[in-house]
Amino acid sequence: MPELKPLPIATLLRRLVYEFEHENKIYDLPASKFWRGAADLSLGVRSHGKPAGTPFGPAAGPHTQMAQNIVLGWLVGARIFELKTIQINDRLTIPRPCIDATNVGYNVEFSQELRLEESLEEYVKAWMLLRIAEELGILGVPKRVAPTQKDAAPHFYDCIFDLSCGYNLEGIASERVTWFIRSMMNASEEIERLRQELPREFGCLRDIEFDPQIVSTATLSTFHGCPPNEIEGIVDHLLRVHGLHVVIKMNPTMLGRERVEELLHQVLGYEDIQPNPAAFESGLQFHEAIALVRRLRRIAHDRGLQVGVKFTNTLEVLNHRNFFPSSEKVMYLSGAPLFPIAIELAYKFHAAYVETAQEPWDADLPVSFSAGVDKHNFADCVAAGMVPVTVCTDMLKPGGYARAVEYLQALADSMKSFGCHTLEEYIHSYSGAKIPDRTVAAATNLKRVWENALADAHYTKQKNSLVPKRIGTKLWVFDCVTCDKCIPVCPNNANFTYVVDTTPVEYRDFIVRDGELEASEKKSFALKKVRQIGNFGQFCNECGNCDTFCPEYGGPYVEKPTFFSTREDWERFDKWDGFVIEHTGEEDRIFARIKGERYSLIQKRGASPGEEELFTCPTGIFAVHPETLTVHPTELYQRVGEVSIGTYLMLRVLLDGVLRGKNINYVNAAFPDLRPISQ
Repeated sequence: MPELKPLPIATLLRRLVYEFEHENKIYDLPASKFWRGAADLSLGVRSHGKPAGTPFGPAAGPHTQMAQNIVLGWLVGARIFELKTIQINDRLTIPRPCIDATNVGYNVEFSQELRLEESLEEYVKAWMLLRIAEELGILGVPKRVAPTQKDAAPHFYDCIFDLSCGYNLEGIASERVTWFIRSMMNASEEIERLRQELPREFGCLRDIEFDPQIVSTATLSTFHGCPPNEIEGIVDHLLRVHGLHVVIKMNPTMLGRERVEELLHQVLGYEDIQPNPAAFESGLQFHEAIALVRRLRRIAHDRGLQVGVKFTNTLEVLNHRNFFPSSEKVMYLSGAPLFPIAIELAYKFHAAYVETAQEPWDADLPVSFSAGVDKHNFADCVAAGMVPVTVCTDMLKPGGYARAVEYLQALADSMKSFGCHTLEEYIHSYSGAKIPDRTVAAATNLKRVWENALADAHYTKQKNSLVPKRIGTKLWVFDCVTCDKCIPVCPNNANFTYVVDTTPVEYRDFIVRDGELEASEKKSFALKKVRQIGNFGQFCNECGNCDTFCPEYGGPYVEKPTFFSTREDWERFDKWDGFVIEHTGEEDRIFARIKGERYSLIQKRGASPGEEELFTCPTGIFAVHPETLTVHPTELYQRVGEVSIGTYLMLRVLLDGVLRGKNINYVNAAFPDLRPISQ
């Protein structure tokens, strides 16, 4: 269902708490994958004056759009979140699939897929859930006694949300975007509204103090041909009107077409990738950017603010693959080959900028980074003084969010190898020369990281050309290989597991003929796997990433049962097959749309053994005896038609497994009387 729809904070909180209590997981992420810090080390940093527990976070993209995404990132150690880019045009039509992380990394999606009002609510919900998780001691690390003081060392829980916006001044200065930005800078009203929505069983959490200032920085995406005067106007507006620190995201095309193609084709071996020629002409140019940043940093300095730079946006390339719709002539490259390109631009830009700086404060240019980051290079980027270092493509691969723990562990191991306890010590020591001046040390390290990247086979086509293996079988509603790859690779946590009874059941379908019911031949309904896969449709935007890494054909988001959260949504999105479960004081119900046809099953709560259940199919409404699987009509029905007991059994399995099974999911978490959902 390619229209995302968030869930209430109450459902998200119930799932978070009860899943952790009964399954030792949160949103399908095992507690063994949580980041709980590194003994005797501080990974804390400061970004534009604010403290953060680590320098890591997800980049603006699919991992920072919905509340559960941000919670998952926080659990694995993210403390600086570049929220998904918002713009005035919040009704985009995005091609499906839109993400291809097969080996390199391409996408054709940009900007938020939610309305601005929904984006605000998701970011505030996430902000509150992180604070609640800290209060509950989910990670086993003592909570902050008080907010971190201005000059104190960053605390493990200190967290920063960074607003990301684009792509023109008219849109950013509009009334709606202005309202959005101001609401993010002071979210008191939204926090108080959501505070009242916290479930009654967690009433004590309503007294938590939530900082209303969610953002104090904004990263400007300069993509899609944003001209220099537009960039300057937007940054000036964000500084003067909103008083925000601003980070300007640079485009890899600033290296120039000749150098980018040389790196891609000759150094890295990606001869099949052709950068979009138009992108080199339409965007910000290298020397133009240095002058622009210097002017804007002067304006910021006079107001007690900062302007920094980020390397880089993705690289516009021509669509040479058959993954995306053929109508998409351009796609956006990320992943391994982008790292050497972006790190070279970062080094050359920083060197040129510092060399021409006329003021000491101007030479201290804040730099952040996001391009092909993984466990192989994360620690190096941190040593180069870049804050934050953000990730997207690598977390779309098997393991998903949990891959981040490997970045932080690699950083901790590298710090220990140099005998360092803080990141400041690490920056000074990384070069091996223990350079006393931090700016010089970071610049020296950046040059070393760049030189190493150009010689590292890790980024070459030879090392990044393998494709996920397929085993030749096709998915259907039940019984896949249950490898669980589809669950963590979904950035929205749309795929989930549920448990079923695998006892074989013999049954007969019935044919309605001349007003009589005729039994067909005997069949068997037998599931092989106790653990099954479902899809929560309102979190699935059909990006296609789960299909990329599934070893079977068909795509989990297509073949596995898709669930809606409300009957209203199930009715509204009637072009998509799927299911909705209702749980009332008297009945449990499941409604299904299968190949466009409607079915339903209604079970009375507390029914006596053998009490008949109401099954609706295109032929009519029938009472089904759950033990004998015999049927009789309850209303007039078609003269000719089938009564599919196989479908009835499927609905029974789904209703029992998803609603009443031992695994917590977004469907059963909506019903507080089902807790604890444990067997």
